[in-house]
Amino acid sequence: MGAALSELNERHTGSVSFGQVHLLKHAAVACAAALFGDENDEYAKASLEIGHRRAALAISSLRSFQISNEQDVATLLILGVAMVTFAMHVSDGQASLISHYTLSLIKPLAHTMYTMHSSLIDYWMCLVCTETSECLLKSEVPSMRVDPCKRTHEVDRYLGLSSSIFAHLYDICEAGNSLKNASMATAANVMERLAFIKVAVEQWHTNPPSNFLDQYTQVEVVSMLSQAKIFRFAALLIIHRLQYPYGEQDREAYVLSRAIIDEFDMVLQIAQRSVPCTTLPYLAACFEIIVSDSRDAAVKKMKDIVTFSRQSRFLFEKTLSSVWEARDHGYHFHWFEIGRYAAIGAPGK
Repeated sequence: MGAALSELNERHTGSVSFGQVHLLKHAAVACAAALFGDENDEYAKASLEIGHRRAALAISSLRSFQISNEQDVATLLILGVAMVTFAMHVSDGQASLISHYTLSLIKPLAHTMYTMHSSLIDYWMCLVCTETSECLLKSEVPSMRVDPCKRTHEVDRYLGLSSSIFAHLYDICEAGNSLKNASMATAANVMERLAFIKVAVEQWHTNPPSNFLDQYTQVEVVSMLSQAKIFRFAALLIIHRLQYPYGEQDREAYVLSRAIIDEFDMVLQIAQRSVPCTTLPYLAACFEIIVSDSRDAAVKKMKDIVTFSRQSRFLFEKTLSSVWEARDHGYHFHWFEIGRYAAIGAPGK
């Protein structure tokens, strides 16, 4: 993320005003301080103090930001992603709120986003992913629905071949939110809609560009194809748990959970690194584990899968342990009811 931020900053700040460059510097310093503190315990406190001061200035600029032209959109995306990055490294960060606010500013221009430079679209999708992951976990509705037709044959920097599935993830969030607020009379209609979403997810597949195999290494291809499978399996698993509570129809859920974990195992073995933006799918898969030894193995493996920051790993384990505790107490709850039983934190990247 840090390298990508630097690259995008250099590429798109040539014609921004002095004031915009200044506020981007605040964001860049905040991120650098958070990253340095995350990797160096000796300097963690001092780094975070610097980071919080600079982040406060950048957030203040974000709150008053107004879009007048395309260059403003580029600046806003850089600023938003930088602040989300900082927030995901600190204990009091609000990554989902920052992504939500940034996307709310961009939303009136949604129809123009697909024509922008690919690096800017990737940053936009990074914000969409951050917000959608949180909304899936809390059964809330994201700010924007991605047009899947405009994200086919595209390779995203963070989401690989998977960006078009975020339209279906939006629909799952919407259905989960409806179920969370539904009466007995309206729940049946939502369940019917959820069945159609399930069919759409089952039929979803990647559409790589024609030169895909020539542009990317074998390891990159394997990682992106696995990432797509992980998102698809996770979507089906969440749909299943919207339909059936934990403790019921567990066999199908376990099969999907095992499929997700197997994909992670394969990528870790071949690529020797985790799959970007898939913390929530791994969390959903781990919710299904009920055997103590398997849980211990899943937590141990988490250190290789949830690699974005120590804070991301802390929130992951906190959420996971609270759901396991609720299941161990015999509570049967649907996915849209997780908030009643879990200590939910932002799921990270």
